[in-house]
Amino acid sequence: MNKEECNICDWIARINIDEQKYFIAELETGYIFLSSKWQYFRGYTFFISKLHVSELHLMPVEFRKQFLFEMTIVSEAVQNVFKAVKINCESLGNSCSHVHWHIIPRYENDPLPDKSIWNIDRKIIESITLSDDELLKMQNTLISEIKELSLHYQIKATFM
Repeated sequence: MNKEECNICDWIARINIDEQKYFIAELETGYIFLSSKWQYFRGYTFFISKLHVSELHLMPVEFRKQFLFEMTIVSEAVQNVFKAVKINCESLGNSCSHVHWHIIPRYENDPLPDKSIWNIDRKIIESITLSDDELLKMQNTLISEIKELSLHYQIKATFM
């Protein structure tokens, strides 16, 4: 998939025209978004690479190191805000070959705590629909935590 056909590149391009709801922050190597669906796993978040590459090993080494470091900060922020029992970080790329992370909080009520969420019936995963107000509250809380962690870890973060 080339950059012109990439849904994630389109998603990134819309950040600057203020079309993207639930945008959290721009870090040095990527963008953070709160997922508007799949909130059965409250706090489900994406961290998307600024580079359009299909695999981590195709990134320049220093960029890759920073990208992985920043992913752990996003994961920490999600853990701190949503108090999950476990955080899963998955980078699959099977349906969209632009490196991105799914940061997935797992909770006590998880129907399959020892399996990937992709093994859970889709009806269960999509059974929770949050209101715009609820999502915006979650977004603002996550923004505050990313601000705090960006200062703590001394990384650059830009917010809308």
